[in-house]
Amino acid sequence: MAILFSGCISVISPISNALTVYDIYSISRDKRGIITIASDKIKKLKIQSAILKSKGISNWDIDVGVFYSQVYLVGLVEDKKAYKKLLSLAKNEIKNGKIHTYIKIKQPNYNCSHAAIFSQLKADLFGASNVEGTAVRVSIVGCDVVFTGVVASKNQESSAIWFAKHIDGVDNVYSFLQVIN
Repeated sequence: MAILFSGCISVISPISNALTVYDIYSISRDKRGIITIASDKIKKLKIQSAILKSKGISNWDIDVGVFYSQVYLVGLVEDKKAYKKLLSLAKNEIKNGKIHTYIKIKQPNYNCSHAAIFSQLKADLFGASNVEGTAVRVSIVGCDVVFTGVVASKNQESSAIWFAKHIDGVDNVYSFLQVIN
């Protein structure tokens, strides 16, 4: 009986279909070629898998991005030992390519709402005509906004930074956005 219904789940599940549509749309808007996207995705998954297997570091707290073989580790860790372990894991998985980090030590409380910052910023980015919202990945680290991704122009990067700086609760804005033009 389970076998009969297991094939239907993806057909009737609007959530999985929406994610698939979003993924297809994102890839179609991505400035990288499909081979580069696939290569970057494999590297990202290797690092995420290594984090998942490790103790003391959580995929919930670390965003991993890979763009043009450059690795971006963004998030929160418990202490400096966990930071060093995270770097070591990434270096072991990625033999070639530079590793960029925006890592902070986790605090018990923050004077901001991560969800409010994230949702407002993504709404602003998707609503803007001068920013490719799907190309800009947003991470909230403490009360800081960190951008990763690939955009077509310096103007897109500047606009994303402007939006982030004008949201209540944001302390700092840092951009790892790669501009290809």
